[in-house]
Amino acid sequence: MWGTMPDVLDRACTYYQDQVAIVDGDRSLTYSELRDLSDKVGSALLSLGLEKGDRVGLLLPNSLEFIPTQHGIWKSGAVLVQMPTRASASTQVANLNQTEAKALIYHASFDDVVAQMRGELTHVTTYIRVGGETSASGDHDLTTLVEKQAAGRPDVVIDEHDECYVLFTSGSTGEPKGVVQSHFTWGHYSITSGLDIGDTRYGEVFAHGAPLTHFTQIFVMPTFLRGGTNVMLPGLEVDTLLKSIAKHGVTATAVVPTIIYLMLDHPSRDSYDLSSLNTMIYAGSPIAPEKLKRALEVFGQIFIQTYAGTEPGYVGCLRKVDHRVDSEEAIGRLASGGRPIPFVEVSIQDEEDNQLPVGEVGEICSRQLGQMLGYVDSSRNAEALRGGWVHTGDIGKLDEDGFLYVVDRKKDLVVSGGFNVFPRQVEDVLAVHPAVAQCAVIGVPHEKWGEAVHAFVVVASGSSVTVEEIQAHVKAELGSIPSPKTVDFLAELPVNPAGKVDKKTLRIPFWEGQARQVG
Repeated sequence: MWGTMPDVLDRACTYYQDQVAIVDGDRSLTYSELRDLSDKVGSALLSLGLEKGDRVGLLLPNSLEFIPTQHGIWKSGAVLVQMPTRASASTQVANLNQTEAKALIYHASFDDVVAQMRGELTHVTTYIRVGGETSASGDHDLTTLVEKQAAGRPDVVIDEHDECYVLFTSGSTGEPKGVVQSHFTWGHYSITSGLDIGDTRYGEVFAHGAPLTHFTQIFVMPTFLRGGTNVMLPGLEVDTLLKSIAKHGVTATAVVPTIIYLMLDHPSRDSYDLSSLNTMIYAGSPIAPEKLKRALEVFGQIFIQTYAGTEPGYVGCLRKVDHRVDSEEAIGRLASGGRPIPFVEVSIQDEEDNQLPVGEVGEICSRQLGQMLGYVDSSRNAEALRGGWVHTGDIGKLDEDGFLYVVDRKKDLVVSGGFNVFPRQVEDVLAVHPAVAQCAVIGVPHEKWGEAVHAFVVVASGSSVTVEEIQAHVKAELGSIPSPKTVDFLAELPVNPAGKVDKKTLRIPFWEGQARQVG
């Protein structure tokens, strides 16, 4: 259809050789330099004994090295195992062991995390370090390896239907599930979806502040195909983003709604030249209508909202033209996930997988060429792949005009600041605390984050525990995002007739009167 991911990259590098492809602070790569570096990364991996089909973990922050290393893995014929940069060491170990990855490429900023992982990894025998001073670990240095390689793409035959990519989501118990993509499926997903959703223009300058391991990566290749520049930012920090827009003439970026709110309230915003900004994509939750009205007044009609998942890929898009507050109908649609994008079919289905009529509520299911091939553990495929459809686990409906509304999450997923938090995973961590007798976790509305993690705790008899101790306990195991932002201490948890914790009752005080039952 379009070849492999390296084929697509090399084509762009041929078309736009001398133009700037990537910027990271004071460093940059032209398209020809990007192609040459990715070639040498691929050759370096092969020189270490890695073979076609081997899986390679990649643990890098947004940086100049991310994209050439990613494509170097693919050029060697290996499979990229994408490691979320904000996950805990234990989660990273589970991900790498599940995929039986044989190598790990990591940035020096993750030295401490990798040190915790080494003794637990069952298949990794090759470690490659990026950046920083010389390491005492004895791991290979990527720059040194690359310098030893001859020019030219590695002589490896790669088919577009070969396995390409493993990404991770959470299963019904909160355990990580590896999602497998081929060059064909990932190419369809990242090229057609990214071009369409991003409204990508020639010469686009796209600022990546959200992690490339998260949703912003979908816009990298479309930017290259339009001869544009991908600007790497160290994180979604508002001052850095504003300065970068002004400095580089950024035309597009992808954020979570929280960042838009912070930009609106930033005391020095008007001192930056933001006139180049034409597209701001946001994901994770809708923007409150009153805030959107102000955002439209300040930035113009530049906003695009997305609805997506790891398994189905991008499903829906609320386009710039739909971001309006000039009528009740328009305001109502701001709570939707937009319309299904081209090449994506959406079906609302009941518990027996029967398609429901327009307006009825059921599970959101989708299908497209860019959806996952399946899970690394194929025994789990039936959880999400049935009848040719990806079952998202989200509950929603379609209206007469094709707009998709997410009204609840079948799996209780909490989306906070654009990041997914699975309550069961947090509950399992809380349950091992000696002062916790019972617990339940839900998402509650949050003005900046869309949803925030909220915990209910029943304290064990004779014990005591503070909110801060609860938060620190979860943070140590799972990181800061899943750590409860608020905690209620109860004498007992409500239960339903089946004896299970009644989360619906727990949610009512927080979500009563809200247009949506999720953030």
